Amino acid sequence: MDNQDHFLLGKRILIAEDDFVYQKLIIHALQTTGAYFDIVSNGLEAIDAIMKEQYDLVLMDIGMPVLDGYEATKRIRANINNTLPIIAMTGWNSKEDILKLAEVGIKSVLAKPIGLAVFYKTLKENIILQGSENLNEVSPKVLKEMVTVDLSLLNEFSQTDNAYKKTIINMFLDTMPETIQQIETAFQTQNWDLVGKSAHYAKSSLSVISVEELRTIVATIESNAKKFENLHQIGTMIILLKLKYQEVVVFLQEELKKY
Repeated sequence: MDNQDHFLLGKRILIAEDDFVYQKLIIHALQTTGAYFDIVSNGLEAIDAIMKEQYDLVLMDIGMPVLDGYEATKRIRANINNTLPIIAMTGWNSKEDILKLAEVGIKSVLAKPIGLAVFYKTLKENIILQGSENLNEVSPKVLKEMVTVDLSLLNEFSQTDNAYKKTIINMFLDTMPETIQQIETAFQTQNWDLVGKSAHYAKSSLSVISVEELRTIVATIESNAKKFENLHQIGTMIILLKLKYQEVVVFLQEELKKY
């Protein structure tokens, strides 16, 4: 996937798939996109997840146990959400099958085995379509697109000492990339203890030069690593951390020009 194409950045996706291999393939495909994702393994779990969480898109395997994706979609459309994009993942690919899926509100079908290029193309088409159908609905994620950098504590400590402000800001700019890289390297080697410790260090660094959105991200990374919970989400959070940090860099470089 083109790293410059961030159409999935910040989107929340539900993966309803019982096959462990396909779960791993989809997770791998999404890890570099900046999307958040949850995984369930049958239709009842998918319905329960959609009732509890607001998703931007659902990847729905049709042949799941307990309750299959076809019946699950019928219930979702009838009782929960009639507009949520649901993409079928299935071996059903005849004209009759596609018409049957369309009858329950499934407009897109990914035929197994799923190719990566088609996978991204289909997701993009559905995300763009959803956006055009909801132009008046502003996502909280969009409202937070630009980070807010709070220098009030730094200003309180430094008062009129601009040289001190420059020193602290430059130290932050020098050390934060190393800390983020340490988090990423520890994640890649599954060193969860180091992930937690590095995230904790980053959280402390974001206290004086306060960036609440980044503090929330690293606090979640720290908590997940320490509790061994939702470890697959950490990769997505690292991508968001790196992207949002670049916004902070731009802000602080402009700030330094004032001193």
